[in-house]
Amino acid sequence: SALAGGMTVASCVIAVSWVEAKDRRRVESAFAQYLSPELLKQAMEKPEMLSLGGKRKELSVLFSDIVGFTTLSESIEAEDIQALLNDYFDEMTRIVFEHRGTIDKFIGDALMALWGDPLPCEDHALQAVRCAIAMQKRQRELQVQWQSQGRSSFKIRIGVNSGWMTVGNMGSKRRMSYTVIGSQVNLAQRLESKAEHGGILIGPQTYALVSGQIPTEDIGEIQVKGVSQPVRAYKVSL
Repeated sequence: SALAGGMTVASCVIAVSWVEAKDRRRVESAFAQYLSPELLKQAMEKPEMLSLGGKRKELSVLFSDIVGFTTLSESIEAEDIQALLNDYFDEMTRIVFEHRGTIDKFIGDALMALWGDPLPCEDHALQAVRCAIAMQKRQRELQVQWQSQGRSSFKIRIGVNSGWMTVGNMGSKRRMSYTVIGSQVNLAQRLESKAEHGGILIGPQTYALVSGQIPTEDIGEIQVKGVSQPVRAYKVSL
């Protein structure tokens, strides 16, 4: 399942590039949950395309989380919440892969994905927003399905932002992980926290890159934590 293991995408990609040819099939199977089959194939065939050092690149980042997860987790058994999360993350991971995204990490009930690295993606903003729309639509279907089965259900909220970020290996000499950092990454997470239950908010640069291709509503400037100046945000129409 998508919750299994604690390795990041970077660990997978690095291992893939180093492994002996005779072990490639085993590695592909183990790492398929982090990269889509298409991206994994490209990574193994052309490791020189990978960006694993610290670089500044224009990327798109998506954050999603479950509304009221703490309350939900206190109201049902641990085994049930684990099964629910496994089902949910399996579906969301599939959708990210379908839109050429990379799963950066899972943080409790939150998911972080990125577009444009470790392999290039020219329409990274468009793919990220289309992915967000598909995630919300699928989650609505899952709600109906779970309710019909007598299971608990929930809504999610999503934030997407694009801009220049630092991407690469971060951490200590003992433990490195591959991720993105920077103010634009933080803004994506802040937008997610401001999104409506079951909604999607995108930042101004993402809007500029998808304008005319994705229906949106300008909700004006909003104040987000950690940002001194108000930020113009756009609600994606579902």
